Amino acid sequence: TRAEQKQDTREKLLTAARTVLARRGLEKTTTREIALTAGVASGTLFLHFPGVPALVEALLDSHLERTLARAYTSLPRRGSLIHRLVHVARHLYDSYGAEADLSRAWVANSLFHADPQGPAVPRLKAFEEWVSSEIAAAEARKEIAPMPGRLGFLMFFSLYFSLLVAGLRKELTREQQLAMLTQALERSFRKEKKS
Repeated sequence: TRAEQKQDTREKLLTAARTVLARRGLEKTTTREIALTAGVASGTLFLHFPGVPALVEALLDSHLERTLARAYTSLPRRGSLIHRLVHVARHLYDSYGAEADLSRAWVANSLFHADPQGPAVPRLKAFEEWVSSEIAAAEARKEIAPMPGRLGFLMFFSLYFSLLVAGLRKELTREQQLAMLTQALERSFRKEKKS
């Protein structure tokens, strides 16, 4: 069918993009070379992706989708908020580390040029909803003090993301990333003492 052909072409383009990116790096990768490697016309590539950054985002997003599915599936049924957040962060850090060059390219490109229609937007929204639900559950258990609105997610995400960047820059090992994230979250979500 036409839908299957379209999906097949998309997969060929993503496979070709991964091959070319691995061989040439982001700076030297062109849509022309990706199309040639995929065996399609350049115009066909643009029917699926507006350019190389969108291909990079799609590659990383499919990788992250699988990673988050594994992380959520393997979450311990019981455990503190911090234990659960760090569990998922470990899976994400490992995932980004396994695709380090692609991850660096995507993170650098996405900071100010993210495609509002790209797959990263709903993925981040779903991740925010998961983190927020974990925080709400911890509040309900009286494990942490209540916090307003998105504050808990923003605290977690800013810590997680800054440590992700430090790991991708090879400034921290994975264990250092996780230890620092745990310590920072323990301080951020510390339950207020009653006077």
